Amino acid sequence: MTVQALPRWLDDLARQYHAGRTAVFLLHGNIHDLVWYENRPYPLREFLAQVVFRRREVVLLYNRGTGLTFRDEKSRSDMEAYLRQVGERFESLRFTAELFPLLHRYFHHRLSEGHRMALILEYGEMLVPNSGTYLANEERTALLYLLQWAQSPLFLRSDITILLLAESLSEVHPKLTANPHVSSISIPYPNAEVRRLFLEYLWQNKPDLSEKIKGGISLEALTIALGGLTLVQIEKLIAEIAQSTTPWEEAQILERKKVLVEAQAGGLLEFMSTHLTLEAVAGHRAAKAYLRSIAQAIKNGHTSSIPMGFLITGPVGTGKTFLLRCFAGEIGIPMVQLKNFRSKWVGETEANLERILALLEALAPIAVVIDEADTQLGQRASEGDSGLNARIFGRLASFMSDTRHRGRILWFLITARPDLLPIDLKRQGRAEEHIPLFPPTTAEEKREVVTALARRLGMPNLEFPTSDAFWEELPTFSGAEWEAILTRARFQATLAGSSEPTWADVMQALNDFLPPSYPEEVAYMNYLAILECTRRSLLPPAYQNFSREELFQRLEGLRARLQ
Repeated sequence: MTVQALPRWLDDLARQYHAGRTAVFLLHGNIHDLVWYENRPYPLREFLAQVVFRRREVVLLYNRGTGLTFRDEKSRSDMEAYLRQVGERFESLRFTAELFPLLHRYFHHRLSEGHRMALILEYGEMLVPNSGTYLANEERTALLYLLQWAQSPLFLRSDITILLLAESLSEVHPKLTANPHVSSISIPYPNAEVRRLFLEYLWQNKPDLSEKIKGGISLEALTIALGGLTLVQIEKLIAEIAQSTTPWEEAQILERKKVLVEAQAGGLLEFMSTHLTLEAVAGHRAAKAYLRSIAQAIKNGHTSSIPMGFLITGPVGTGKTFLLRCFAGEIGIPMVQLKNFRSKWVGETEANLERILALLEALAPIAVVIDEADTQLGQRASEGDSGLNARIFGRLASFMSDTRHRGRILWFLITARPDLLPIDLKRQGRAEEHIPLFPPTTAEEKREVVTALARRLGMPNLEFPTSDAFWEELPTFSGAEWEAILTRARFQATLAGSSEPTWADVMQALNDFLPPSYPEEVAYMNYLAILECTRRSLLPPAYQNFSREELFQRLEGLRARLQ
């Protein structure tokens, strides 16, 4: 079994420490996981105290729940000796307001004697929270001393390290995270090498584990399949498999992984699983052909040549979300939908986004769908929110354009109003390919849409008119409107005591159907979709020769009437 080197994040911390930049570090990210080192897993707390600081004479640990604790008896004895010397009682070490001034004096006393020391502060978001302008007395005390220690000349020239652990930087007070004397170190999710070594370790301790997995899935395949999980989650999953009375299939393992990932994301990500493929999508032939070419490029490993992201646009009811749900069935990589990550609580929106982006990097290769993108993503310029929208927008835009993610994290932004989406997100290098969808207009498209919908809605025996003239004369309804008509036809048949509607029922529903009265809004969205399109081949023939000047004029006219 291979012995792994120290984690990369620890190398980063060591470089900055030896450069004398600071004595205070903020470790954030995957801090509640295990650390794999020298053929065994360690809880992070134990890894820091026993491995990283094994040569330090005194190692202290503190959180607001348990108070001050010690790595070993030597550390405890040293503190107790100092307390006796200054006439303090051990019980006072539980409360932050009393502890931090005492620690300040203790550190100064021991460092002047040449002691080598470390302090590990757990749950940093509880100790110095990002709570706006209000801080409780204990929180102000902790913040004051941390800032003082970060730039203390004595601390910088002595052998002392102070680590503040927090899941998210955004939940820690900004005076600390923005201070140039405090270094922030991100702890990532385990990579493929770490997952493989950990799985080998678990296999060694559960020799009959291979019998509990059907199909003989290899260790390498399982390593890839469990990407995006922490070591704690992997250990939990393997324990479930080992204790099961029946063998698990690969599909069960992947389904359980999805549940664990969605829980880790706090409900902010949802896997878009589907049994459908693009064959279930009626019409939109050019869009389907293009998306199939993207799926093929991914499967063939040609990821360096595919776009960073896509904008799916078109009038309401044209099936934008359904198109991507079907695409999820054949893209060959997982697809997730980003839920609303905004919160009314200070710092929580940014913390949610931070957690999501870290998780996406761990899950890659992956496709990410953002529905109603114009309302979810915010603007670079914002007023009245203390710059929150601008910070969220900037962080997301930077992540989307990171070229290291090309072919590994694909973005799909869905909106019927692309004019409300910031240009920065639609430019090349982000959502660079714009795919428009339109309601069916030709006889062939209308017949195809209605036939496909009837089949999907469980009406396979419905007999359709064959005359092109009949279909040409039908109104230009969207797929969603045709679905409503067919559903009404089924209801009409049920009232008449029939188990399945006939075409007469469909015609009765069609003649009775009054679509919502916003034709100008739909026309406006239609023109926007044409204008946004980045490939002429994705436009229906009727729209391919529109001049941009004519489109702008029509849009301006409609905009003036809609205001």
